[in-house]
Amino acid sequence: MASFIAFQTQILSLPPNKEVWVLWGAGSYVAMNLFVYDFKNVFTFGKTMVEKMLTFFKPAGYLVPVYSIILIIAYLIALILGHGAALQPYFLFAIAFTITMHLVQTAHEIYESDNSILKAHYLFTFGAIFIFSLIIISLLLAWSIPEYSFVGFIKSLASQTFHLYKIVYKTLFVDSTVR
Repeated sequence: MASFIAFQTQILSLPPNKEVWVLWGAGSYVAMNLFVYDFKNVFTFGKTMVEKMLTFFKPAGYLVPVYSIILIIAYLIALILGHGAALQPYFLFAIAFTITMHLVQTAHEIYESDNSILKAHYLFTFGAIFIFSLIIISLLLAWSIPEYSFVGFIKSLASQTFHLYKIVYKTLFVDSTVR
């Protein structure tokens, strides 16, 4: 939860013209996934491609958002060639779209593979994958968007984590009747 709040804080701190494209990209994927096409085949192709490249690390297909990474690399190349400024809104839209696709499809696949009633494996596994994916994406976004701060993301993540653990500690171990 803290990683999502930290990521959200950094996205919402972008200038409004960039923030809007990121939010539209994520929202468009959600709408298209619900009403038009589920993108399962696209995700499976990318996941399989990563698993074939990184055969030594089995969960690589879940951890590496390959389409987002390819788009960020393409955007950085466009920046080097001098065309990045004109294409930035479209890249931001596409990057947010693919990040959302990666996270939603990963969650769906892990959920389907967990046969237990309580889905404890799903909750732990997707939580870890979610945190790791947000860290990777934050690092890549910091390279491609000057206003996005990876250090700000890490500081916000540490602050939010500390705050959440403090609330849990007080709730569990501090007597609430004594004030």
